[in-house]
Amino acid sequence: MNAIKLIQYVFGYAIASVGTLFEIKNGLNKGKEAFGKGTPIINFTDVYNHRYLNHNFIKGLVDVTDDEIKRYSAKKGDVFFTRTSETKEDIGMSSTLIEDIPDCVFSGFVLRARPITDYLLPKFCSYYFSTTAVRNVIIRYASVTTRATTTGPKLSKIMVPILPIEEQERIVSILDRFDKLCNDLSTGLPAEIEARQKQYEYYRDKLLTFKEKQ
Repeated sequence: MNAIKLIQYVFGYAIASVGTLFEIKNGLNKGKEAFGKGTPIINFTDVYNHRYLNHNFIKGLVDVTDDEIKRYSAKKGDVFFTRTSETKEDIGMSSTLIEDIPDCVFSGFVLRARPITDYLLPKFCSYYFSTTAVRNVIIRYASVTTRATTTGPKLSKIMVPILPIEEQERIVSILDRFDKLCNDLSTGLPAEIEARQKQYEYYRDKLLTFKEKQ
């Protein structure tokens, strides 16, 4: 039994940093003439607008070499973070790739966090990294000059709860149902939509808040 499993057994969950659970890498930079044809690419807007990603959300194309596909690959379970924006509030927005997309790469405006363990479910990551607590940590560590930015070393400081897979599945199931309910109300009155969204965010944060072990 390794240390993580032992702590889970004793306390119910363990806590570890992003830096010990993921390998973080900067994305691909190409000239504008390379875009519009070629292989799928995950862009800033894809990550900013979606909590999770599949082939339906990734519309951008880029002309790349085989070596670039290898170096900037995007695989199921990868978590992407927006790297730079006009304001601190818009950096570090995250999205998790929940399916493999052949030859998919990611742009230089986002960072890729690739899991180096099998402790975390992709959809659990998609919910956890969107919590208020995580967003506050990212904003606190952001740098601002002409633009706001975050980096791999800064994201590495985020602490992540490692729950048994069965508990992660339970939390994901609850939040999936709540998320669907919010989306079903998207055509309702603005006040009702806002109230339901705030309720969802409250229960999401409550389900995904854990004290660090002493």
